[in-house]
Amino acid sequence: MKRIGFLFFLIISNMALAGQGWWMTEPVSLIQTNLRETDSNLDAKALVKELKDFPANTLLFSFGGIVAHYPTKVQYHYPSEYLPAGKDLAGDVLREAHKNGIRIIGRFDFSRARKQVFDAHPEWFYKQKSGQPVFDDNKLYNTCINGDYYRQKGIEILTEALDRYEVDGLFFNWFGNINMDYRGQMIGLCHCDICENKFKEKYNRPVPDAADDRYRDFIFQSAVEVAKMYEDLIHTKRPGALFMTYIDQHTDALVSEADFYKWRPLPQWIYTASEQVNSALNIRPDKMSFDLVMPYQEMKYRFASTAGAGLRALLYQNMAQGAFPAFVCLGTFDQPDKTALKAVRPVFKFYDKYKKDYVGQKNASRVILYAGSGQASHRWSNDYRGFFRLLSELHVPFKVTDNIADLNSLDIDLVIVSQGAVPDELVPYIKVGGKVLLAGAAHPGLDFAKKVKLWDNTTTSYMRIADHSIFPSLKDTDVLFCEGNYLELEPAQTPLTFIPPSQFGPPDKVSALTEKTDKPGLIIKTVDKGEIAFIPWNIGDLYYRFSNDKHRMFVGDLIDYLLPKHERQLKTNAHPSVEITVMKQEKPKRTIVHLINLIGHSGTTFFDAVEMKDISIELKGRFKKASTIDGQSIPVKITEGFTRFTVPSLNEYRAICLYE
Repeated sequence: MKRIGFLFFLIISNMALAGQGWWMTEPVSLIQTNLRETDSNLDAKALVKELKDFPANTLLFSFGGIVAHYPTKVQYHYPSEYLPAGKDLAGDVLREAHKNGIRIIGRFDFSRARKQVFDAHPEWFYKQKSGQPVFDDNKLYNTCINGDYYRQKGIEILTEALDRYEVDGLFFNWFGNINMDYRGQMIGLCHCDICENKFKEKYNRPVPDAADDRYRDFIFQSAVEVAKMYEDLIHTKRPGALFMTYIDQHTDALVSEADFYKWRPLPQWIYTASEQVNSALNIRPDKMSFDLVMPYQEMKYRFASTAGAGLRALLYQNMAQGAFPAFVCLGTFDQPDKTALKAVRPVFKFYDKYKKDYVGQKNASRVILYAGSGQASHRWSNDYRGFFRLLSELHVPFKVTDNIADLNSLDIDLVIVSQGAVPDELVPYIKVGGKVLLAGAAHPGLDFAKKVKLWDNTTTSYMRIADHSIFPSLKDTDVLFCEGNYLELEPAQTPLTFIPPSQFGPPDKVSALTEKTDKPGLIIKTVDKGEIAFIPWNIGDLYYRFSNDKHRMFVGDLIDYLLPKHERQLKTNAHPSVEITVMKQEKPKRTIVHLINLIGHSGTTFFDAVEMKDISIELKGRFKKASTIDGQSIPVKITEGFTRFTVPSLNEYRAICLYE
């Protein structure tokens, strides 16, 4: 009966696909098991039982590509050498999972193939400029996205799998020509005959030695072409199935990985899951974000798990931004270090209990952090990350997006552009009353004063606060340190002026900072009914790298000055290490305030969070009642358009539901 019920559920889901797929309408909790060859003889029933007990309702499971965990008949597609004769591991797991109401997403990896395949068809493979192929210690050779291993053999492999298995989705790892190997070494660009001919036909020159904008676009479009082929095949064979990889064209979901890998540049980016989900769901609201939390120190140490408190924080960030818990482990649940699985299991148990309360969340913030667009994306810059941190620590709810056309100033209080000029799409918003905070050493456009000079090294310089009325938090501070680029524009009335680099040592000779200039360090300009505040230096980058509290106070006061009536959407006494998001749902119609306690972060690790008590919150809007997500009532008071309530305690995570 369970089998019949689940099949009926799948049919209904497929019928609903014309609207939204199951990944958009169901509460998902996902475990990915990256199988090794040696796992091919695992017990399907035991695995599914472990998954159900964890609990998770979706399994991202290795099917094929480099190694097939089923008896494939496709030439050049090889079953695992550890797969017993007559055993179909993929089929066994899928049938057992479906019997228990668990969805299966099959994982394929076409980025590499065995030497036998290379010997038979070297034209399918990546070729360095020297003419040599790329292969690793396992004698696996890198394939090329433009070769027929992806474009013909991949189709053949997928056709067999889709005809054989009622998968709920397919995921493709390492999709396209990634010019770095698993050791982290750069392997250059592909110079195979197909890439050379296609690139020359398009740009009338050979593939360059190093990637430029044209090459990056070329290889990306090549991946998009293959994604379109796979999309058509998957949705024809399995209309209700999910298709996803690491690109957003022709896919049904956006895939990212949240980690604390040791080779990431410092400072440690503790908002990795929040940033990825926030940006994904607001840039592409038509897709779901699958943000996979990676437990290990990095790929070279797949069994060395990082601190459990940090892994839980990433899972809570996924939930607080509108996605769901998704966790990765190598092989099976039988790990040599079980601390990571033990650490994250309480999150999955909590989510399973209240999972219906997390479906359909949308970001309700009134501030936008502009992500940039296309190849001009800001998302990996220090300037952007600095503002992401600033907004999080200042408790200014915000959404990350590049969708800034047709903004309504009644709905959006402020747009922050962390670098570059004012985007053209923002001009109509500004003219009807919108507010923009712009930073960086690029000229903003929009009839701002002319450039005088670009200072490319301002080390030992300062910004003098000439008018403290805008900056009440800095009443005891007259200067802010400045470093890096500074764009000097023609003199203008300004509350902040630049002090050029001065003598810093020995102490006897240090400048007295008596020099006063008319070089603007902040320009506030009215444009029609709107307003732009331009910071012509890289304050976002400085805060990301150095975390100077005066820079945080400066940005916080400036935001307060720009907001309508100088009122934030949310006011709180919460510690800056408490990350707060404001989300909304239509069914039921309510607003959810999520709080994540990140106070346990220290340097490059996490310790257990310290409990916080009596966190007061004022949220713009009139809400008649509030409760924790587990149903505990919280008193509310409505005053001057704000709803006030107190969160009695916060350990690692809390969600408060408010009803109008």
